[in-house]
Amino acid sequence: MKKLGDLLLPDSLQWIDRYTHPPVTQTVVQTLAGTPVVFGSAQVGGWPLTLVAEADVTWLDLTTVESLMAMASQAATAFPLIWENRSCSVLFRHQEPPALQMKPLWPHHNQFIGTIKLMAC
Repeated sequence: MKKLGDLLLPDSLQWIDRYTHPPVTQTVVQTLAGTPVVFGSAQVGGWPLTLVAEADVTWLDLTTVESLMAMASQAATAFPLIWENRSCSVLFRHQEPPALQMKPLWPHHNQFIGTIKLMAC
């Protein structure tokens, strides 16, 4: 099952960057003597979740798109995301506009393709 808030998402929707975020962040600085100092921590949030509906794979209906638009219009609001056996809270990535980009599959049609940009929080 795939669900964002109360909205049931199609099973064929793709999470394209699911395996690309690093589980650890790390910074290395040099002391004046040249010795490296390493700062590292587990990344517990902030990674991107980019969901894509592609023309040959997934179509979203008008009701789903309107629900997504309503969610995306709520500033700084976290939504629960259930993706198969995984769950987390997400925000729309408005810092990378557009956070929601949908277009009709054909002109004047009620089936859509597009991208939903989220981030774990």
